[in-house]
Amino acid sequence: MNYIQGQRIAAEEHQMSRPSAELSSHFVLPEPLLLFADGHTNLHPLCGLIESGPYGTDLGLPSRVRLAYLAPSDLMYRLDLIFSELTRVAQPKEALNYYPLYPGFEQLFRLPLIPPATGLRCFTSPDCYDMAKVRNGPELVNSILQSMTGLLRQKHGFDVVVLYLPSDWSNCFEYEGFNLHDCLKAKLAPLNITLQIVNDTTFERTCRANVLWGISVALYAKAGGIPWKLFDCDKDEAYIGLSYAIKKHVDGNEYTTCCSQVYDPDGLGFEFVAYDTREFTMDRKGNPYLSYHEMHSVLSRSLLMYQNSHGGRVPKRLFVHKSSHFTEEEIQGAHDAVGRATEIELIQVIQRSNWFGLKVDEASHGGQKRVPSAYPIERGVYQPISDQECLLWTQGSVLGVNQQNKNQPVFKEAALKPLPRPIVLRRFSGDGGWHNTCSSVLALTKVDWNNNTLYKSLPATLVYSKVFADAVKFSTALVKDVYDYRLFM
Repeated sequence: MNYIQGQRIAAEEHQMSRPSAELSSHFVLPEPLLLFADGHTNLHPLCGLIESGPYGTDLGLPSRVRLAYLAPSDLMYRLDLIFSELTRVAQPKEALNYYPLYPGFEQLFRLPLIPPATGLRCFTSPDCYDMAKVRNGPELVNSILQSMTGLLRQKHGFDVVVLYLPSDWSNCFEYEGFNLHDCLKAKLAPLNITLQIVNDTTFERTCRANVLWGISVALYAKAGGIPWKLFDCDKDEAYIGLSYAIKKHVDGNEYTTCCSQVYDPDGLGFEFVAYDTREFTMDRKGNPYLSYHEMHSVLSRSLLMYQNSHGGRVPKRLFVHKSSHFTEEEIQGAHDAVGRATEIELIQVIQRSNWFGLKVDEASHGGQKRVPSAYPIERGVYQPISDQECLLWTQGSVLGVNQQNKNQPVFKEAALKPLPRPIVLRRFSGDGGWHNTCSSVLALTKVDWNNNTLYKSLPATLVYSKVFADAVKFSTALVKDVYDYRLFM
């Protein structure tokens, strides 16, 4: 364990056989700023919405958010209750150091929330209860989709379908080989239908402000709005996240679908595309690794998505993230797909490690003994541990967002863990220091619009490529076409 410039960086080893070694200096990145309407910025996503309005206001999109409802006939009234709550002020009761007052949807987004007319209020079939009871997930999905027939004929009359899944159906929410949420999103995405699912937890949580913040931001984004975007971004950079879905042919042979998510920090969000690949190997954990030709094809098509929205221009720098390592074939295929005009970094992002960081304050009043700080290590600290590996704290203390005391930091995971653990970034291609690599990963933890917290622990490139991969397992119709990530939120 080593003291380093006021921070104590410690490693836990399962065998505890290796002595700790002196590490190079650590660095601290500033908390990424978010951009809102009229060019205003804020560290806090929710405060930025309150003070400035969403970034989408400058674009005039959307001009309103129109809802459609789908629920059991005896529970439709509960969706009306949620709508009523969304239009009113709500005082937070939990995490008071982070959540501000919820001001109501129209006050927050500067546009109206439109309840559904009679023709856009559809009832799910009573058969849904029977399907859920016997745990027949595919038939439950079919019954829900059949109940939506009337809505599909009026798809230009609404922006988001709000679906109520009661606890009586919980037997079918998720079981081995089936996930109701993922399957519904997979079936509706080709129809360009965005879905907001609510369940009994939505109504039972005591902190209504927390619930309303989450639903309102999601509804606005799913209707085509842009709540916020990154302020300090390099317009010449692009980011790709790769995840995989393992599937089987009818003959029993396995194949993998590679799900690629392309994010342009100066653009309007993420786009997905999936490719069926035949040439791959698997490790003992079930992670697939593509052949040279398959990786070349995946990245070539991913770059084409970027070029199609940038007048044929290619990015000067490309970051590719995935959770498993890159093989030599994948590295060579990626480089040949990109060409010499673009610098490429291939980064493995490892969520769990045996490292942790402890912040230690300097001795006070002339004392010689350092003491642990009252707050955890800062979010944004990064610690190179080799030329190829770096620790990055995407969780930790954040100054400037506390709603009760601006001089105190907020550590949002405090109730669950006393010490934040870093993610590990392992670089398989790319030169230079770690500053740009870590800065981009840290920024990408703040662009998940299906989230009302300050940040996620993983970059959105990996969060949403996995979401897409989970959905692809349930529909072959998703392969090859390009989809907006709002369809899978």
